[in-house]
Amino acid sequence: MKKATKTEKVEISELDIGIENAPTEPYLAHEIRVFRAPSNSVRMTVRNERSYIRVRPVRASPIAHPETYVSLLDIKNEEVAFIKNLGDLDETSRKVIEEELTHRYLKAKIECIYSIQMEYGITYWDVMTDRGKREFVIRGYDSIHWVTKTRLLITDVDGNRFEIIDYTQLDPLSINLIETHI
Repeated sequence: MKKATKTEKVEISELDIGIENAPTEPYLAHEIRVFRAPSNSVRMTVRNERSYIRVRPVRASPIAHPETYVSLLDIKNEEVAFIKNLGDLDETSRKVIEEELTHRYLKAKIECIYSIQMEYGITYWDVMTDRGKREFVIRGYDSIHWVTKTRLLITDVDGNRFEIIDYTQLDPLSINLIETHI
């Protein structure tokens, strides 16, 4: 491969500038504007100097700090912006990011547990959620996370998320099933 000398021109396409080249340091909330493109994809501009045609918001700490610490990733899944508090954004940017996070981190709240059956490391749940009756399957205990002594987050084999805000506030059968099986 031949190295470019100082006198040779290095060609860079217009698409490479500002779209796929990640910054050396992530941008801060006051430097960015996030909006929806006509195709409903999420875009970001930085100080009206640089644009990213597609960004994806993700929570940096979805369990411990679900309302703060959001990263915006580019098409290469590299962090291009870091937001400590969504309140630091303009209203449009905050709304778009909140909509995307709500869709990405959708959780059904478990209100009642009818049964939990375990077979060969697989657990079958039959529950009532705030979105209706559901049956789901989890593998092992790695899919169950105790957030506090009474709050549970559960991810099934299909990636669906379920939450029990405070298992001690459920009916006696549900409490017994959790204390017996988890």
